[in-house]
Amino acid sequence: MFLALRELLHTKLRYILIGFIMLLVAMLIFIISGLANGLSTDNAGSIKSMDADELVIDQDADKQLTDSLMPNTAVSDAREADNVTKAAPLTIAMSSITKQDTDQDADVAVFETDLQGMLVPDVLKGSKPAESDEVLVDESLQQDGYRVGDTITFNADDAAYTITGFADHERFSHTPVVYRETSHDKVSAVAIQTNGSTADLSSSYDVLSKSDVLDGIPSYSQEQASLDMMIVFLFVIAAFVLAVFFYVITMQKKAQFGVLKALGISTSYLIRNLMFQMVAISVVCIAIAIGVTYGVKAMMPDDMPFIMNTANMAGVSLLLLVVSVLGSLISLFQVIKVDPVEAIEGGE
Repeated sequence: MFLALRELLHTKLRYILIGFIMLLVAMLIFIISGLANGLSTDNAGSIKSMDADELVIDQDADKQLTDSLMPNTAVSDAREADNVTKAAPLTIAMSSITKQDTDQDADVAVFETDLQGMLVPDVLKGSKPAESDEVLVDESLQQDGYRVGDTITFNADDAAYTITGFADHERFSHTPVVYRETSHDKVSAVAIQTNGSTADLSSSYDVLSKSDVLDGIPSYSQEQASLDMMIVFLFVIAAFVLAVFFYVITMQKKAQFGVLKALGISTSYLIRNLMFQMVAISVVCIAIAIGVTYGVKAMMPDDMPFIMNTANMAGVSLLLLVVSVLGSLISLFQVIKVDPVEAIEGGE
């Protein structure tokens, strides 16, 4: 790769400009990906992370979880159904809470379930609720001044509840989720775990996967589709920009490639050097873009729905690297087609 490194060092400005453009595109992709992931979690984090394989809802709800309402007998029906290993009730309602002895309130989504069951998430701070007058809440409520041990009341319920702990990314419909003991004779859904096969309940209920439930949440699909379209266009732009840049640079070096071929340098050697340049520039720019994006994230306010995780960053980085290399491959055909005699004569 001696030739590739010498050229990169000799024409630094040219490749710095290419790298800068790729850096900006990569940053945009990472930022929009983080925003898409954050909005997805903010809208349905509790459903995405739910320890369930499927959800059983009312057939008349048209796959809308919030429109579903079933009698408690649906829980026993689910537990007795074929292929079901575990089942837990879930009732969802939008409400607001007030901190006792203060005017401090917040809008929340109330998830009523069995507090000893499978739907209660892991605790980030504090402990899981053990009594019917205890609740587990999303950690974002800490920004509003709520703490472990605080007593709260609901707008439609005079009973007092004690916050025992906070959970991470427990959100629904862009509001924090509060988990409390089920107290109604109706349920919105029954969350089930299966042995790998779909639960045999379709004759009486709709049995939906979590992805189907997510698609039924108002605005969820629209939000994600818009952001995903932006990301796809940015990948396409990255491919075209790099294809044009490397094509122009390759055409400018046509005479040089002709001389090198005349001196006995093989075409495969020239291609390997060109590929090395493409990959090196892409890797460096992606790495810098990741670092800058984490810096941007650190400057964002805490309530910004922006989430970056290792798996997501690795996947986007790999895809961006593949797209960058594929977009640059068109210039390789120019190297293959270079005729030493024509290139030298054309350069005279």
